[in-house]
Amino acid sequence: MKRIILLAVVCLLISANATLAQNHNTHKAPVYYVDGTIVNRAYFDFIKPDSIKEIHVIKTDDEHPNGAVYITLNNPAFLKRILADKLLSIKDILRIKGIAVKNKQPVIYVWDDKLLTDTANVRVPESYLRSVKLTPAANMPYFKTALPNTSVVTIFTSVKDGKIMIRGGEASR
Repeated sequence: MKRIILLAVVCLLISANATLAQNHNTHKAPVYYVDGTIVNRAYFDFIKPDSIKEIHVIKTDDEHPNGAVYITLNNPAFLKRILADKLLSIKDILRIKGIAVKNKQPVIYVWDDKLLTDTANVRVPESYLRSVKLTPAANMPYFKTALPNTSVVTIFTSVKDGKIMIRGGEASR
């Protein structure tokens, strides 16, 4: 009886390890290449569809267990230009602009005219950044009573065609 229980426990452990290994691989992002160069996924948001010559996707192979996405651009000089421009996170933007938000104080982030609901993965090329404004909610009519201890950080960008990509979604002015 002890052997049967031991065998059952061993089988369960092996099954659990296999499941964890599968889940571990499925939650990782693929490797992204643009014109043969590995790039951060955040740069894809700034590549317009009409500037792409072709896309090739590999679901999985020995070299890329989580897959790979290969993009070839019509103009290879474009890649050099966007890679030269540092991607800034919300935290980077506040630091560069010298804006300090009090610890543990709730903050609402607005990007041009779009409310940001998830700021963790937002990145913008430094050259797109125009200005940042911190407004205490106490200075805003609605928030004054509803959210008096909140701050509103508004980030203004400058893009030639009036559009900027935020995590793949277009935000228009």
